Amino acid sequence: MAGGLLFGCGADAAAPRTENADAAYLASQGITVPGELVLAKRVDDKDGAHVLVLSRKAGASPSAPRSGRTEHIALEAAYYARQGQAWSQVWTVRDLVDCPGLDSAAAFFGAAVTVTDLNADGKAEVTIPYKLSCGGGVDSAQIKIILREGPLKLAVRGESRVELPGQEAFGGEHTYDKALLAPARAVYKQHMDKVWAAVSVDRRK
Repeated sequence: MAGGLLFGCGADAAAPRTENADAAYLASQGITVPGELVLAKRVDDKDGAHVLVLSRKAGASPSAPRSGRTEHIALEAAYYARQGQAWSQVWTVRDLVDCPGLDSAAAFFGAAVTVTDLNADGKAEVTIPYKLSCGGGVDSAQIKIILREGPLKLAVRGESRVELPGQEAFGGEHTYDKALLAPARAVYKQHMDKVWAAVSVDRRK
């Protein structure tokens, strides 16, 4: 999940400049990573230089610290802006699962993380899709897609559509933030619908 996909929504969507970054670059900039580095990108837009950092930290559940099982997984997406010679955190997206005694999973869809300029204002929008599950068997996972543009936060939340050979598919329901349904945000919804279609289907063999 360490890759990233950069795309716009429509012919007029021009994404800001991006470049992949690694752990050595983050360390050189004094940016700490709370766990395993999943993805990092440098982003340059109208507002200047930024860094996007996605990380994952897994371990035992706090309620069963000696279980020897991975039952607590925390995801974090952090966005930094350059302030002089230092970096200031602009926003974070955090989520987790804690599943003592159960199977647990949490991961970003790295290939579907996007940096766009859908409204052509020169400022980057960052879209972060990820999944969470706590249970086992063939249950649907929670799917969340978060779009951030500075203080603006929009989300689509739902569950994966599970497709099993020879059986009827189930799941796939999702809801939108009310703000995302406003006509002025149609371009954002169109983009997030594309991301949902790319990440929400769970085909089992």
